[in-house]
Amino acid sequence: MLSVEQAYIRGKKAGELAANDPQWVMMAESVMDWARKSYPASADLDYKQEVLNLERQRMNAGLDLTKFPECRIWVDVVREEHKGFLDGCKNEWMMAHNFNWYWFVSRRLNTRYVRKSAPKEKCTGVWFGHGIEGPMAGQNLDDIVRPFQKFNPPEKGPSGNLFTKITQVGGASSAVLCDEEPEDIFPVDVFEVMPEDIEKLTDFVDFLYRYREFFGPGNLVFADTEMNSVAIEKSNCRMGVRWPENGASAVTACSYLTPEMNAFKKERDKISFELRGFDPVDNPDYVFWAGCEKRYIRLLYLVENEAKSIPTLEGLANIMLDHAVPFPDRICLAGEKGHRLDWEANWTLTSSSSVLFGPTRRTLWWRKEGNTPIYETKPFLILGAGVEMREEWKKGTRLENRGEK
Repeated sequence: MLSVEQAYIRGKKAGELAANDPQWVMMAESVMDWARKSYPASADLDYKQEVLNLERQRMNAGLDLTKFPECRIWVDVVREEHKGFLDGCKNEWMMAHNFNWYWFVSRRLNTRYVRKSAPKEKCTGVWFGHGIEGPMAGQNLDDIVRPFQKFNPPEKGPSGNLFTKITQVGGASSAVLCDEEPEDIFPVDVFEVMPEDIEKLTDFVDFLYRYREFFGPGNLVFADTEMNSVAIEKSNCRMGVRWPENGASAVTACSYLTPEMNAFKKERDKISFELRGFDPVDNPDYVFWAGCEKRYIRLLYLVENEAKSIPTLEGLANIMLDHAVPFPDRICLAGEKGHRLDWEANWTLTSSSSVLFGPTRRTLWWRKEGNTPIYETKPFLILGAGVEMREEWKKGTRLENRGEK
């Protein structure tokens, strides 16, 4: 856990960066505009004032240290980080937005103001603990297109540093309309307060369950120091667990496959349809969520099939760029819409597939360019520090026939 002094320094540095980054404000304005369109019943709210109010409410909220003894120092750490951010940016709203916007959407808008349609983010994360070249991770970023956003390839390939603790290795958005609200609202970063002596994934899962109201929603993959993994499916207050087969875990967005989470989400989905006067089947969200579930099922099929043999980087990349079946089952997106009333179209904006450790560690990285789907572009090839280029790696990448290293 950070010390109080380190928390202030981190907060001030982040605040200074935000104050000097024009894209920070553009993104903040963009997500507020998105919220006004997405949650019509909340359109009259002053979102800036709402997050300011939330900042005060959350910072003044109590925290039961008998239930959460790991947080004894944490309260002061949080206060100092927020103070540092404010000192760095000199703008109280920017500070409140930075620390509360995501929480405001998931635990206020999603719970109190029924959306016009479901969020369409559909990211994907894949983990192979034992590949032919060692552990590998894949991650897709899927979202609507924002013209001001630019995506540049990583400057460095995988560091090769072995995990010293349980580490998140994949993730995807997965919120629930008409979700529950947590009783505990003080800001807690679950992964910062986690005791260092938690090494086993079973103990880690027990810890996350105790702190389940403080993180998510979303679907996450974690790996331990021995490359074992687990997938966590989270709503605001509930949590499902999927243990892997053949050393591989994967998640995608806007669906849950653990039975109890799947049932909870579908119950809440029906409530949201009724509140909005939707036909129970012929509506954009039903079609979208049904498609997400099909996509999730296909993802696990592809991952399991690759894991049956010895997984390769090419095999991982083929999963991340999968477009062998029609939308919505496919993994990689190219601006498709599932229903005639959809007003948002999602794209896979970036995709990465990486060998993480050892002498062959490298990343294949794609990005959307113009209106061309990323699976029709060539990837960047980024080597880890000290890794020597091999000619066969260049095939199919932007380095092919260019003689670059």
